[in-house]
Amino acid sequence: MGNWFSYASRPRRSIAVVGTIVAAVLGAGLVGPPAAVADEYGPRQPDWAPAVAYSMQHPGSLPIGMNDPGCRPGSAHPRPVVLLNGAFLNKYATWSKYSPELTVMGFCVFGLDYGGPVDGPFHQMGDLRDSAREIGEFVDEVLRKTGAKQVDLVGYSEGGLVPFYFLNVLGGADRVGTLVSLASPVRGMSGYRLLDGIASLPGGTANLDRMLPAAVDGTAGSDFVTEIARGGQTRTGVRYVTVSSRTDLVVAPGEALLADAPNVTNVVLQDACPQNRAFHGSMTYDDTALRLVSNALDPTTATAPDCHGAPSQP
Repeated sequence: MGNWFSYASRPRRSIAVVGTIVAAVLGAGLVGPPAAVADEYGPRQPDWAPAVAYSMQHPGSLPIGMNDPGCRPGSAHPRPVVLLNGAFLNKYATWSKYSPELTVMGFCVFGLDYGGPVDGPFHQMGDLRDSAREIGEFVDEVLRKTGAKQVDLVGYSEGGLVPFYFLNVLGGADRVGTLVSLASPVRGMSGYRLLDGIASLPGGTANLDRMLPAAVDGTAGSDFVTEIARGGQTRTGVRYVTVSSRTDLVVAPGEALLADAPNVTNVVLQDACPQNRAFHGSMTYDDTALRLVSNALDPTTATAPDCHGAPSQP
């Protein structure tokens, strides 16, 4: 796909979050034409809202540290980290905090926009099987460029669900050391029953599939979710970590947890910092979540999160 380096009451709040995202997609033209600049590094952002706004004006922008062609993994972090966006989003809007911080920690960080459409700031809307194939091709290219044997994957929201198809169906498990699913509906999602409501309408699922195939694939009980769980959702050679929040207003807490297994660790923000109130959109800009993710990537240097800062607010 071109240059590889280019590459919330709860039900009501959940609907509001989805509506806000859809409105942003439809209203993108209202913010003026995007700058004709791609694949340049944008500034680090303090929160998701300014990050999304910047990415709308600068489609294709990279977060600091991502896709450095000269980065070679060292002995402390021998596996490159591939960051995977969630539905609607892009690599800059999602990772403008994580990418620079993980880079400072010594990780080689890579990421891509995938899942269509190719142009514009919004991605990851298409068929999740096709998305998984794109991720697999990108992983192979990262391994070839860096000389590494495996990568670690960190996927936000739907980006933490899609890789299960790459691992379980496409045979990618031997190329992945750790999969971190962040605020991800690893069991499939209901959107606090919003998706169930759409399915109950005449033609509801068919219409949603025409507009947003990723949402249909990601729904609990879908053919996609059933397929990735066939024979067991996890593979013995991969380490799995889920990081979730009980105040997530899009992915219900139980949807973000994998079944217990020796190679599975389910981490909840509030178990580490009870006062934390991170919601779905803030998870990739939350310091506690970042610490838990970096601990998952390098357990040998894991440190407890600092819970004394201001908690994220919904």
